[in-house]
Order: sequence, then structure tokens, then C-alpha cells
Amino acid sequence: MDQDSKGSIYGKRTVVAMDGGLYEHYPQYRGYMQCAVEELLGSEVSRNIVIEHSKDGSGIGAALLAATNSKYEH
Repeated sequence: MDQDSKGSIYGKRTVVAMDGGLYEHYPQYRGYMQCAVEELLGSEVSRNIVIEHSKDGSGIGAALLAATNSKYEH
């Protein structure tokens, strides 16, 4: 999350698209996910992480990854 370098995304909101029946139909699981993010990243950084349900989140994620990767020369 760019925490160490305090780069361009530090302190900005990051949205994670989550797809799947478990996340969609079990609200308690959503809470577990948010708690896990807080445990891994700490309370300050985790405040900027938003987990949202997205139908076809994996397809959207793949498209975003491809678009982002195409900006960089290898």
C-alpha cells in the first residue's frame, strides 16, 4: 500500500473488488475480511481500504491489470 515510501497512493482510498457467493451472501464474512485487512495492514492504513462486492470482479480485475501493465515498458 506504498506505506514505506509514502509515494503517490499513500493515504488515498483503495477499492478492492470482491466477487463470489461467499462474500455476496454472508455479511459476517465481509466483516471477517475487513478485520483481516486491519490485522495485516494496521488500523491507520486499513481505513483507506474499501472492499466492495462486484459481479464479475475477476474479469474486471483482469482488465484493470492488463490496462495498468500496458502503461509500463518491459
